[in-house]
Amino acid sequence: MTAQSLAREVKTLVSLPEVTSRLMQLLESPDSSNGAIGEVIVSDPALTARLLKLANSAFTGAPYKIETVSRAIPLLGRAAIRDLALATSVASTFRGIPRRWVDMERFWLNSVACGVIARSLAFRCRIFENEPLFVAGLLHKVGRLVFYSCRANEYRRVLELGSRGEDAINEAEQRIFGFTHAELGAELIQIWKLPERLQMAVAHYLAPNKAPPEHRKNAALIHVASALATYIEPGIDLSDAVDTEKTGVDKGAWELLGLSLETVPGIMQDAWIQSFEIFEIVKPSFAVIH
Repeated sequence: MTAQSLAREVKTLVSLPEVTSRLMQLLESPDSSNGAIGEVIVSDPALTARLLKLANSAFTGAPYKIETVSRAIPLLGRAAIRDLALATSVASTFRGIPRRWVDMERFWLNSVACGVIARSLAFRCRIFENEPLFVAGLLHKVGRLVFYSCRANEYRRVLELGSRGEDAINEAEQRIFGFTHAELGAELIQIWKLPERLQMAVAHYLAPNKAPPEHRKNAALIHVASALATYIEPGIDLSDAVDTEKTGVDKGAWELLGLSLETVPGIMQDAWIQSFEIFEIVKPSFAVIH
């Protein structure tokens, strides 16, 4: 079994909803109009409600209430709409995983936080086309959800072997399956026909130095953001996020990005507020299965 074969095996199980696929096509096309995009959005009441909620949040800082999709689209921009549609669709696709395997609310809060932090880090690295990095952060651990959904019994052994933390879990994945959740997630991203730069950032986030040179910096951004995202959680001391020994951040990744640890506190304070706000907008109603 390979990551590619497992991803293709579950293709129908984890396919994106038709509305999301149509919307993604329109958002990626420079010839599509805001009117056409709006028609697709209003065909999905849940997406419409979330879009308006996002448009009226602190995320946009709109000076007046946004009440229609037609006004929300130019305010948010296509990148934010794409992120919202993809986040809500993927979260809904995997919402039936039993709680004994994973706390889905915690999983998606961590994923949203990774996306928020990745985007903030990219801006500080003067990577101004940083919106795709939110999606890469959001999806960086989606491969684990495939394992939980389709190989639960085998993955139980991973969790048993990986009781000593993230690195141990990743090593156990490689030992038992022959590939990690990062590689599996990247194959899923390819099936969903998302951009190659997202696929490469996810595929190599565990070891950015092994990424192709043109994708190395994006992989490093997701690597660092993933480590910092673990501190976006109630009761966690944010001061620990500046300690590379505690976060497990690869020092080579920091050097590749050329960032100072002095930037971390400001990033984390902003990410704390944004992550919870965006999470409350995108999260589905999780059906708890015991």
